[in-house]
Amino acid sequence: MPCTDVTECIEVVLDAEDRLVSYALRKRTCGRAVGAEALLDTLLTGKTASGIARLVPDDLLAQYRPSNDTEAFLALKHLFAVQAACAVLSGAAPGGRRDPCAAASIVCEAGLTRLTGLIRVNVVHEEIRACGRCAGCASKKSARAQAPGRH
Repeated sequence: MPCTDVTECIEVVLDAEDRLVSYALRKRTCGRAVGAEALLDTLLTGKTASGIARLVPDDLLAQYRPSNDTEAFLALKHLFAVQAACAVLSGAAPGGRRDPCAAASIVCEAGLTRLTGLIRVNVVHEEIRACGRCAGCASKKSARAQAPGRH
């Protein structure tokens, strides 16, 4: 039976130079990975938090090269979740419960900073829709734009 709680948990670890050491994105209720726990680790590990924040969907997908819409959706979901967590860590976002990433804890030890937080899935899905990279979302935008009487 599928869970009704779709909230996701993220854990992001940065080193002393604010470079991504690791991240994990899981469902809150069952702890299962979202696609893969760290789907973009080979692309994001070692990048600075500010570099991750500046990464745009087209650039990510050009590097990741998803083979279908589901892979593209999951890659964007991971990107936007990591970006939201990095925004909290850099002070660009407050990390409150109504923010895309609500910080549950931020711990600094042994030269590492670890954020654990909750991702508001509906906000991340809106960002994915807005970027227009999913064929389904993009085709809906295109159809709306071409509809008679729409400007």
